[in-house]
Parts: sequence; C-alpha cells; structure tokens
Amino acid sequence: MTNTKSIAVLLALATSLPAFAAEKAPDPSDLTETNTSAYVGMSNKGGFKASISGDMTFDNGQTGMMTVEAAIDNQGNYTDSRLQYFHVMTTQNSFVPKVAASLDVLDNALFTSASPGVTLAINSGVKGLNIFPRVGVLGGEFSDDVKAMANITDEKAVGGSAALYMFYTAGDDGTYFGLYPEYNYLSGDVDMSVLNTNFLMSTPLSNDKTRWGQIKITNTNTTVKNSFVDEKVNDTVVWANYKFYF
Repeated sequence: MTNTKSIAVLLALATSLPAFAAEKAPDPSDLTETNTSAYVGMSNKGGFKASISGDMTFDNGQTGMMTVEAAIDNQGNYTDSRLQYFHVMTTQNSFVPKVAASLDVLDNALFTSASPGVTLAINSGVKGLNIFPRVGVLGGEFSDDVKAMANITDEKAVGGSAALYMFYTAGDDGTYFGLYPEYNYLSGDVDMSVLNTNFLMSTPLSNDKTRWGQIKITNTNTTVKNSFVDEKVNDTVVWANYKFYF
C-alpha cells in the first residue's frame, strides 16, 4: 500500500502545477475526453484527496489518459488510492461514437484489485445528457483486516465490476450534474460487494472553463459475508473539490 509520504508528494504536486489556457474549453462531463488536469478535495470528515491526470495522443488518432488518485484521513494516514487508464477509440457508430478500453486499480482498507474493462460513450439523443456504461472483470486480494475479520487464510479473490456514469449539463456556463453508481464484487473464501453511489455538482470558476468547483456526495454500501461473518456497513461522505486543467 502507498504510504503517507507518497500521498503528501502527490498532494504537493497537484497543488503546485501551473495552469495554462487550453486550445478549447474542456468538457469534464465527457468521461471519454482525455486531458491533463488535477484536483484537490477535502471531505466533511477532514480527509484530503488529490488526483492528477495526463493524456497522450497516438499516431492512429486514438487517445489515452492515465489518472492517479490518493487520499488521507484527518490524521494524515493513508486511506485509499486509485489508478486508472483509458484508451479511447472513435467509431463510425452514431449511437456509440466512442469506446474506451480501461484498467481500474483500487487499493483501500478492504482489498486491492485490478479491473480491465470497457466503457462506452452513448449518444442519448438528449441535449446535454452524457451516458457512459462500464463493465469489467475483477481480480484481487483481501486486506489483512478482512482476513482477520472473516477468519480466512487465502486472500485471493475474483469477481466483476460495473458502473453507469450519467452527466447532465444544465446551463450555458457548463454547470453539470452527475449521478453514477459503481459496483465491485469479489468472491473467494469470503464474498464482498461494494456499491458506491455518487452525486456530483460541478460549475466553472473561470470563463475559459479551466477552473472548476465541485461538490461530491458518495454513499458506500459494503457487505462482507461467509460462514464466520455477515457484516454490512453504510457510510456517506461529502467532498468539496477544486479541479483545474493545465
């Protein structure tokens, strides 16, 4: 797992990078738009989170984006991190204009996992509404805390992941709202399911749309079950984020 020192480095990097005007206004409601950006956030529980993304363009016209995200609690201790890679390809299909092969790596107090999958950009036919379903397979390991709680010795697990990202741009200034559930299921000596339901409100803070203020509410339902344990946890966290493009 990533330690507190590495999280501090990420936080410092994300807050110190200079910003430059983009060639065109970015559209953060388009999940398959690759970009170079970062954000920092603070939760109602005193936690801090930082993320940085870098994009790339290939000779064949395809694009890619790598994102690293990490968080610490109000005591400065590491809590979780995420690594994502999107490889975006355009299609000739008007209903699914873009397809992204993706890899999503998670590390938290419950498990470490990797999920290769596919994300589709759906043309909803409704102005301002962007829809992006994702499905993937999942493989990983349960944490030592889960092994102790569930009285298991084998940490290995396999499963699947699914998500549905929905974003609606409500105003001419680019303000948009997002609603997206993310589901991960791992099965081994213990079965675990984690459902994150996210609500996001984001509005531009600059005319060129390279500065954004965001409020994100995340409700997490976690179930851990085998013959030794049947644990259910529900938690809600509110994040205030500052996102910028450079």
